[in-house]
This record gives sequence, structure tokens and C-alpha cells, in this order.
Amino acid sequence: MNSESQAFESLVELYRQGGRVLLQGEALQVKGPKEHLSSELLQALARHRSELRQLLGASGKGAGASVGVPLSNAQEEIWAMERARPSSSRFGLTSCVLIQGSLDPGIVTEVVNALMERHVALRMGFDAEHGDARQQVHPFRPVKVSVERGSEQLPDNMLSVLRHLAAEHATRPFDLSTGPLLDVNLCTLGSEHTLLTLRRHHIASDGTSFAIIVDEFCRGYRALHAGQALPESAGSLGYPAFVAYERATIAKQGRAALLAWWRAQMCCALEIASAAGRPSLERAALIGGSGSMRSFEFTLQAPVIASLQALSRRCGETLYSTMFALFRLLLEARQSPGAECIGLDASMRDAAEFERTVGLFVNRVPIVQGVEPAIPFTAMVAQVGRTLRAALAHKWLAHHEIDAQATAAGLSGLSYLFGFHNNAHATFSLPGCSVAANHVHSEQEHDVPFVCYLSDAGTSFRISVAYRILAHTEALASDFDVLYQQVAQLAVDCPDASCSEFIGALQARQEQLYSGHRAAFARMKQRRFARTSGSGSDA
Repeated sequence: MNSESQAFESLVELYRQGGRVLLQGEALQVKGPKEHLSSELLQALARHRSELRQLLGASGKGAGASVGVPLSNAQEEIWAMERARPSSSRFGLTSCVLIQGSLDPGIVTEVVNALMERHVALRMGFDAEHGDARQQVHPFRPVKVSVERGSEQLPDNMLSVLRHLAAEHATRPFDLSTGPLLDVNLCTLGSEHTLLTLRRHHIASDGTSFAIIVDEFCRGYRALHAGQALPESAGSLGYPAFVAYERATIAKQGRAALLAWWRAQMCCALEIASAAGRPSLERAALIGGSGSMRSFEFTLQAPVIASLQALSRRCGETLYSTMFALFRLLLEARQSPGAECIGLDASMRDAAEFERTVGLFVNRVPIVQGVEPAIPFTAMVAQVGRTLRAALAHKWLAHHEIDAQATAAGLSGLSYLFGFHNNAHATFSLPGCSVAANHVHSEQEHDVPFVCYLSDAGTSFRISVAYRILAHTEALASDFDVLYQQVAQLAVDCPDASCSEFIGALQARQEQLYSGHRAAFARMKQRRFARTSGSGSDA
């Protein structure tokens, strides 16, 4: 075993024994129960202090060789898909922000380099030369920010242009073997606008990481613009420390116990689908094909969100639990196949030292939830909360391991028709500037035909929906915004109504909408016929 592996394995053992380690200048501060921290472990940590400092996120300036560590479970999933389809741009994430005002390229460059130095994940490289995939912590090397001169006039539909640019930038491949995995571009437009483009790879960052990057970028820019020093880092550890933490957690919980729990969940999903008379998770016919993606978004206004938050507190649950319950009831009202199992991108940021760490901290897990028609909606919210907590307590296995349990339960494989995810909201705040338009291009959910992203935008709550064009998803998408807002208002007005009453109200509203669509279509046909008939008589 080489020294890098010994350093990493020592860190895994420290976490397994309930210990913690923090960077304190040039020293390592180790905490934990004395009875569990053996002298051999402490000596190993001291012996590999140099390598551990790199893994924990110490400045890479002056460091020698790269330090290699394994991939996290979530990274392994992405790495496997990248290797299977090397030309795919699915995991290229790009944000294009049109700013009214000018940015100093020198300050932008200095701030970006501070981000690269601070966050290990952004300067990782990936390889599989010796069989198993590994990520290499490269020493910090300064990067350049691309500066361009664009058009002298702004296009009429700037948001459409941003979408196009973001999608185009997302298709540009990253060199995963060398990094870096963050790319920043400035383009001046006319005399008053600047286009800021931030491009990153999903294997190195998730939605919360992007919010951290944007926050630190803006705070750093504001400080330097005011002639102040860059703000100190928040003390979070480097991403390799999380990989060690993840491995230690699985070891403590027991892989066999985790596998058994997920197998029971997959059996439960099969029973719920069977009792409802719907197709089970064996639904290749429903998710097959290569339908193109469409998207839309809508907002729930502040008064509705405030009332839902109050309802959540009354139930002793989170707002997410309430909104998940609303989504689940809407799917039940539509008799949607696969509604019993909804994918959730579970956050793995369990420890405080990873709160501000950039990296991939999400693992998709299935949330298996039935609907009991007779119980009040408030009771269903409490049920959903318990289901979520149980799933999140067992979230540490890789997705392919959970998929294997679906097969063991008698299913042909685990496939989600629906996803319901919380997204961190990234806000740009720069001196002398205002955001004129903003567009984020995320990876397309090719394996999830219908997915919702929740984002707290401050004065409102934005719900973004992406769906693949299939028969059942188009039908659901056609009135989804209206129906979701309807069921949210129903929860505000009648929180103690039964689930069956919620479903009945949704189905009545759905029929009303369909009748309106049919009537509008009939009127359109009549007008078209009248115009055609009139043209014929004039001739």
C-alpha cells in the first residue's frame, strides 16, 4: 500500500472510530473519544500529515506530486456513465448570467483562482490506469479567465440567447484526467452589459456546491473591488475527506444491513403497485425510447408558502415533506404508473465540516410511499416525513446496489418515472451591477422522464419541471402547474381533509380542465370550418 493510500485509510479509520479532524494552520486537530483513538491510529495520522493536509483541503501551493483517493459512490455512478458514453455532454453544467454593468477581469481572475485553491474538487483529475477509478488531488496551479468582446447590441430575446449559449457551453468536453473542472468566461456586450459564464462538471459539484461557488465568488469580488483582502475560508474540509467519511459510515452501519433494508423497500413498492392495480417498477415499455426533453416552471407565491410552512410545523415536518405529499397525491389522482416510487437526490452533507465543501454530495434514492385514502392530509405529511427520514438514514449505498435489491425483490430493475428534488438557489450580488437575465443549463434527466426541482427564490418558491416527451408525461405536464397550485391551496384551506377528498377535488378539477380544452378545440375547429366555407363561397 502506498503512502497516499495509507493516509486515506487512516482517515477512514478515524471516522469509523467516531473521530474528527480539522485543519489548524499547519497542524491537524484530531478530536474524538479517547478510548477509540489508539496510539497506532494517531501515529499513522501524524506520519502522513503532509498527504492528509492535501486531502483535507490545505493550500496546494508548493505541493509536490498529486495525491490519489477512491471515488465516492455518486462519483462512481457518473464515472461509469462517462466511460460508457465518452462523447456525452450530459454532465456539463453551465450558468450564463447577463449583468448590467462591467466586471473587472483582473479581480474576476483573482477570485476564480482563490476558489480553485480553496476547493480541492475543482482541481481533481480522474483515471483508471490501475483498474479501479481514482481521483487525483492536483497541486494548485493558476488558471486564466477567458475575456471576449461580443456584439455591440443586445438581441431582442436575450433569455433565449442565454439558453442557447448555456447549452452550447455545456457540450464542450472537460478533460477529466487533468482538470480543472471549473471554467469561467467574460464577454462584454455593448457598453453596459457583461455576460458571465460559469461552466463546471457534475462529478465535481452539485447544486449546493454551485450556490457555494457563486456566494464565495460574489463575496470575494465585492471585497477586492472595495480594496479589502479576500474573505477567509469557512473552514470546511476538502472533498476527499467526505469520501473517507462515506466509507466509514457504510462500515459502521453495515453493508449487509443496508442491502436488506432496501430489499424490503423494493418489496413494499411492488405491493403498493399491485394493490393499486398499476404497473410496477418493471416498466421498460413506459420509459423506453429517446423522447426529447421539454421544461417549464411556475411559482408558488409567498402567502401560500408561508401557510404551507405553518402546516409543516404543525405536523412536525419540513416544508419539503409537505410538498412531496402534495406531489404524491397529484400522481395518485392521475393514476400515474410508478407513483409509488419517487427518486430523491439525497444530500450527504451530514457533518458540519462539509457544510461549505464543494463536491458531489447527492445520491439518488427511491422514496417508497403509498396513499391511504381515509387518513387526513396532515397524517400523510407525517407519514411522508417518517418515510423520508428512514430512507435518508439508509442513503449511503450506491444506486446500482439499490438497483440490485430491486432485482432480488422480483423486479427486472429499478427505474424511476418521477423525481422530486430540492435545489439550492444561487444569487449573484456584485457591486455596481444588476442581473438582467440568468439561465442555468443542468444535466438532462434522461433516466427520469418527469422530474421537479424546488428552489426557494426568496419572495416566491419556484418549481422547475423537466420531462421527456412520452404519452404519460405529456398528459401529466399539460396541466401540472394548475393542479399543483390547486392541491397546495387545498392543503392551506382544508389541511384536515382526507386524502380521498384531495384526490376527488383534483380529479374534478382535471375533468373541468379537460372539458375546457375540448370546448376550446371544438370552437377552433368551428372557426376554421367557417373560414374555409366562407373562402369557398367567395370564389
